[in-house]
Amino acid sequence: MIASIVRLLAFAAMVLAMGTSAFILPQTSGPIVARGKGALFTVHPSLALSGAIASSDGGGSGPAVLDKPETIEKSRVEDSVKEKEKHGSEGWEVRLFNDPMNKREFVARCLTEICGMSDGQSFQVMMQAHQSGVAVIGRYNFELAELYHNSLRDNGLLVDMRPVDDDA
Repeated sequence: MIASIVRLLAFAAMVLAMGTSAFILPQTSGPIVARGKGALFTVHPSLALSGAIASSDGGGSGPAVLDKPETIEKSRVEDSVKEKEKHGSEGWEVRLFNDPMNKREFVARCLTEICGMSDGQSFQVMMQAHQSGVAVIGRYNFELAELYHNSLRDNGLLVDMRPVDDDA
């Protein structure tokens, strides 16, 4: 029996949340008596949901009106400054290091196919890395430098990328 009352109260709460009135309870001044399977329950009128659900006189009850939540706008200027600090505009160098494992022809072919360099340019960069230990492949924006760096590294070449100051 208690479970049925709990279910009834839960259903009434759901009806209230939907903003509709499915029940019209009679106006009573005394306690409400519920009988079931030999048990007698009394509910005081203040607990009887009659004030929460629309009454027969139709006064005061209606759907709840919620205020729009307050939104906080971020400044896009701060975000773009932080983005430029991290990614830079044209300030990332991709460097190739001398690699005793890969053949020179393979390194030059990777530079040609991945970075779009001409055969002559890729051969010069490969020879500079072979003779001096390191060569700059080029200066790129962050996304392109990252793409070239990851692609060359995936092909087994020793490369890195580093930010470059435009002032120097």
